[in-house]
Amino acid sequence: MQPIAVIGLSCLFPEADTPKQFWENLLQDKNSCTLAIEENLEADPLQYSADKKGVADKFYSSRGGYIRNFSMDPEGFLLPPDTIKKLGSTFQWPLYTAREALLDSGYLNRTEVLEKCGLVLGNLSFPTRESNQLILPFYQKALQKLLREALDRPEFSLHPFADEKDFAWENSRISGLPASIVAQSLGLSPCRFAIDAACASSLYAVALACSYLDGEKTDLMLAGAVSAADPFFVNMGFSIFQAYPEPDERSNPLDNNSGGLYASQGAGMFVLKRLSDAERDGDRIHAVISGAGLSNDGRGQFVLSPNSKGQVLAFERAYQSTGVDAGQIDYIECHATGTPLGDKVELDSMEQFFAAEGTAEEKETRPLIGSVKSNLGHMLTAAGMGGMTKVILSLQQGKIPATVGVVEPMSSKNAGISPNQIVQQTMEWPHKKLERRAAVSAFGFGGTNAHIVFETGKKGDRKSRQKKQPLKSTAQPMAIVGMEAIFGGCNGLH
Repeated sequence: MQPIAVIGLSCLFPEADTPKQFWENLLQDKNSCTLAIEENLEADPLQYSADKKGVADKFYSSRGGYIRNFSMDPEGFLLPPDTIKKLGSTFQWPLYTAREALLDSGYLNRTEVLEKCGLVLGNLSFPTRESNQLILPFYQKALQKLLREALDRPEFSLHPFADEKDFAWENSRISGLPASIVAQSLGLSPCRFAIDAACASSLYAVALACSYLDGEKTDLMLAGAVSAADPFFVNMGFSIFQAYPEPDERSNPLDNNSGGLYASQGAGMFVLKRLSDAERDGDRIHAVISGAGLSNDGRGQFVLSPNSKGQVLAFERAYQSTGVDAGQIDYIECHATGTPLGDKVELDSMEQFFAAEGTAEEKETRPLIGSVKSNLGHMLTAAGMGGMTKVILSLQQGKIPATVGVVEPMSSKNAGISPNQIVQQTMEWPHKKLERRAAVSAFGFGGTNAHIVFETGKKGDRKSRQKKQPLKSTAQPMAIVGMEAIFGGCNGLH
């Protein structure tokens, strides 16, 4: 894979709507997870809260990272301001971060450049507050009719689901349309699409964008993700999964006593360009992506169970695509959400791969590790944007922020990944070598695994980048070896 430059970045995270604010929060060891308020749920949280797991139709935790006090400036886009005002968070948040990232890159309003700029957007295909406002009244109407018949009370009526609001019907198309709206608003190329790789969506979006650049199908790419599902729906769903900590527990990633995860909202965006083009054009380079690996192990175990085999495969593919050895990585931003099983499996996967790679000297200096979910909670589809943004800022600033809340640090099964590797206090970047290199992992429901390798954006620091030759990416003809379909009343191709 050709090295890919990150030339623009932006974020909308809990308590941080700029990378600068996000970095300040990290240095202050800030935990931005709070209890939900009525504004977040459009309902009184106390009416739906339980003090223990397993209570039907109740959530036992509403703590998470929420986007509050966000106000979208609808001016300056190609779509009318009135249209943008009526769009919900699933549309406005990626539109805001895309514009801010392009502004940071210097290419905002560069029409001739943006016409050749693509977009890959990670997006969770869950109901949003706005889609519920539009769709649930139809279900309510059907249910009301059945209840009237069952009760033999023609006058019976259910309380309105919510106050009527002036939402655009676009808000009912929550999966793929946000990518199209962003592209139309900014004048991007037709190369735009949304993906849902669950909690690995951010890294999948970046990896796919890099693939488009590497294959020279486009010259500039926006890549990012948004997590704006209805918090009421999310809190109820994760309570059913019993993925949250008990009321007397906390979510502390990479800690043996962590009780689970906190779900959060957010969005982030990068502007990506081939490194050779970025250096030629004099772009400011925040960091360089030198490798990416994806895998899927959905058949291996239950859909919610992590699998070391697939995670290790993503590691292997990432370093096969780059000129960097795994033993040269200084820091790894883990997926680590705070769920005991998930964090343990991830450390065991890292032990299998990173504790066995590199020279004898490199094995003695195994990578430091951490998780930004200790600050932000788990932003689901946008979780990787938090981890990657943290790594890019860390590479720039030469500091690694702490993973907060760790009291009893975890280790892998055979201590190949030890508690000493968890960054528990903000520290200077290890000065064992000139180059700064880091990696980010993300793993999602259904066995989606991703691992991306970053290095410093300073040209002088990359002079010995290639220790080995990366695998060359060459397009090859693909064979179709199986077909089947169901169309309308046809039950098969025959």
